[in-house]
Amino acid sequence: MNALNLFGRLLRAVVALAILALFAIYVWPTRYRYDHVVTDGDTYPVRIDRFNGDADMLTPDDGWYPMGDTDSTGGSPDAHTTGVHPVHARPTT
Repeated sequence: MNALNLFGRLLRAVVALAILALFAIYVWPTRYRYDHVVTDGDTYPVRIDRFNGDADMLTPDDGWYPMGDTDSTGGSPDAHTTGVHPVHARPTT
């Protein structure tokens, strides 16, 4: 009886740790990091994929619109960030 009780407690602990591990891997942190971009005085939400770095901008007409290098900017990383206000980290003390 005592060994069965110990096995049950151990099994519950293993299942709880497995659930926490799955939550940490697949839910938190989420796939996207959210920021914003200001263009012509309008602010639009931007989501950035944590896995591959792709950025999409949410527009009222087109929904999530990719912010890729599909135009003639020559692949410059700063070409799509005109008017973007960077998020500054607070200094740590």
